[in-house]
Amino acid sequence: MPSSSEKLVHRSPGLALWPGLLSLTILGLPLSGLAANGFEDEDLAQVYGDKSFVSIATGSVQPIHRAPAVATVITAGDIEALGARNLEQALALVPGLHVSRSAYFNNPIYTFRGIHSQYNPQVLVLVNDLPLTSVFGGDRGTGWGTVPVEMISRIEVIRGPGSALYGADALAGVINVITKNPEELKGTRLSAVYGSFQTGDVTAIHGDDQDALRYSTYVHVGRSEGADPTVRADQQSAFDALFGTSASLAPGPINL
Repeated sequence: MPSSSEKLVHRSPGLALWPGLLSLTILGLPLSGLAANGFEDEDLAQVYGDKSFVSIATGSVQPIHRAPAVATVITAGDIEALGARNLEQALALVPGLHVSRSAYFNNPIYTFRGIHSQYNPQVLVLVNDLPLTSVFGGDRGTGWGTVPVEMISRIEVIRGPGSALYGADALAGVINVITKNPEELKGTRLSAVYGSFQTGDVTAIHGDDQDALRYSTYVHVGRSEGADPTVRADQQSAFDALFGTSASLAPGPINL
C-alpha cells in the first residue's frame, strides 16, 4: 500500500512542482518590483525634475541617492529662498565648495575641497550640458560673466572627480547650470531691484510655446556704483614719509 505522502503526490501531481514555482515567484517579486521602481523613478524625474533627481553624475536622469558621486542639486526655489543675485551666491549652498575671485580679471574661482588654482582649469562648468572651457587656460575665459539667476532652472554639482564621464577638465568637480525652458517661462515677468551702493536693475523675461515654435527672451538693464572704501595709507605712504616724496595716491578710494 502506498504511503500517505505517495498518495498525496499521486492525487495532486502539481503539488510536486508547487514548492519550486513558489520559490521562483517569491524571488521574482522583489526583482520585478525594483525594475518597476526604476522606471517609475525615471518617469518622475522627467516630469518633476526636482532636487531628488540628478543627471550630471552618469549622463542620465536618476535619483540622487543612487548617483555614483557626491552630488548636490540647487533648484530655482532654493535660489529664490536664498535671495541670490548671481550664480556664485547660489553656489554658496554647496558644502565643500568655496567661491573666490581672480586677482587678474575678477573671474570666479570655484574651489572644491581646497583644490585651488588661479585659472581654475580643474573644475568643469557646463551650461545645459555644454562645456565652457577656453583652450588657453582651461578655465571659462576672461569673457565669462555669469548666468542670470532668473533664467536658472536648476544647478547640479559634483563634488569630486568627474573625469570618467567628462574628461580631464573635471578633475576636482563639475557644475552644470540648466536654464529654464519656454514652458517654465510661459508668459511675461517683470522685476525691479534696488539696493545699497546705488544699485538698481530692471529685468524682463518672456517665454512661449506655439506649436513648433518655442522661444524665450531675457532683457536685463542695471548699474551699481559699487563699494568704494577709502585707503588711508599704503606702502608708498611710508616711503613718502621716509624720503619726503609724495608719490602715493593714498588716501583715496578703491574703484570696485
